[in-house]
Amino acid sequence: MGFRIAIGTRSDEFRDIDIYDDLDEAMDVLNELINRQNFKEPDSVVSLFNTSSGKKMAQYALQDFNYSQGG
Repeated sequence: MGFRIAIGTRSDEFRDIDIYDDLDEAMDVLNELINRQNFKEPDSVVSLFNTSSGKKMAQYALQDFNYSQGG
């Protein structure tokens, strides 16, 4: 089983970040993205998919701080 992490827009278009064989590794990357700043519109969500079933396992809606310019 694999796990795909993708960034999505409000129009449900996704671009892949990467695919991981290990759920723990995928979750680490997902958490890093959730805490990341400097996202740009139209990015609106970070999602984790099961590549075997194609089902979305988790989704995080980006917040205002995710768009701020960290420093």
